[in-house]
Amino acid sequence: MKVSVRHHEILEESLKEELVWIKEEFNILFKFKKENFTKKDKEIANAILDYMLEHTYVYDNIILNNLLFEAMENIEKMYPELF
Repeated sequence: MKVSVRHHEILEESLKEELVWIKEEFNILFKFKKENFTKKDKEIANAILDYMLEHTYVYDNIILNNLLFEAMENIEKMYPELF
């Protein structure tokens, strides 16, 4: 069995793709509402972020961990009324 030397690079690339996807999802779901968020919108937004944080494995890699939390903070800054 051959272990990829690029394992951490592959994980980082994969995480970056997921984070781009999640930002696009938030734009699709919430951009048009901008400030007229319902209670359900807030529940959905929080559920999405909770799911991402709980199910995205960064394998104790500080770079991946920082990327993940930076992206989550950026989303929260873009839509502060949701959180």
